[in-house]
Amino acid sequence: MERFAALIEKIDAFMVNYCKSTSLILDTAVKDLLYGGGKRLRPIMVMLAGSFGDYDEDRLLRIAAGIELLHMATLVHDDIIDEARLRRGRITAQEKFGNDVAVFVGDFLLTKSYSLFVDNLSQHSLVKLNKVVKMVCIGEIRQYEEKYDLDLSLIDYFKRIRRKTALLFAISAYIGAYEAGVRGKRLFQLYKFALEMGMAFQIQDDILDFIGDEDTTGKEINQDLASGIYTLPVICLLKDERYSSRTRNILGKKDISRQDIAVLKEMFKESNVLETSRTYVKKFLDRAIDYLKYLPDIEAKKDFQFILNLQLQRKA
Repeated sequence: MERFAALIEKIDAFMVNYCKSTSLILDTAVKDLLYGGGKRLRPIMVMLAGSFGDYDEDRLLRIAAGIELLHMATLVHDDIIDEARLRRGRITAQEKFGNDVAVFVGDFLLTKSYSLFVDNLSQHSLVKLNKVVKMVCIGEIRQYEEKYDLDLSLIDYFKRIRRKTALLFAISAYIGAYEAGVRGKRLFQLYKFALEMGMAFQIQDDILDFIGDEDTTGKEINQDLASGIYTLPVICLLKDERYSSRTRNILGKKDISRQDIAVLKEMFKESNVLETSRTYVKKFLDRAIDYLKYLPDIEAKKDFQFILNLQLQRKA
């Protein structure tokens, strides 16, 4: 993301200064998250979408920082639920400080994000954002309810990732554009573009959970599978008559071993389910391109195209 290095540096500098506290634990946990990397795609979406209207960099920067802090809060809470050891290549807050402190870290980030929203968003955008946060929570709950469900459908999966991932991308573009005065079809196109891109992003993330390298992705590989969260490659394998029975026998154990995971990975290769999953990534990216082509030819449009091109190639 070298293309956006200067913008990311501004956003990060603002967040570091804004999140300073009188607590050493809070400061350490927040800095671990901030300095642990991350693509900053959601705040970048805010800034780029705002470029299609009356661009006020200082105000959009504060909104973008609020979006990233909100996202970080959800990551901390996710790590508590998943008992994750790594996040962005660093020890998670719950691993370092325990669940009790990690909950407070997530809540601290949430309150800081909403302070920025209250000061910088219109009532319209606040209402829209709150609806999305509610849907993100519902998506996470649905994911928990669907654990170990061997009959999970593709539609259920797509609904889940729409709520837990894609909607936050979409609202980032929406409020960036809306607060810059964008209305009508252009606002809708930016929203839908980001929604479709968010869907592709999450599917690619789910593929990388099986084939990625821990040092590259910065998180534990096969974590979803081991915790009973079945993503697109697993669902496709369960739907394949040649492998369905064997897959069900392995996943039916619930407490699966490393050897079980190795067997499943071998079946992924034999069945081409990873390639099938990639076709869905391309499908959503093509939809995003369809919305993008209607936007005016400004530099931000080229930046959006660049981000789309990265999705098929990314390894982290």
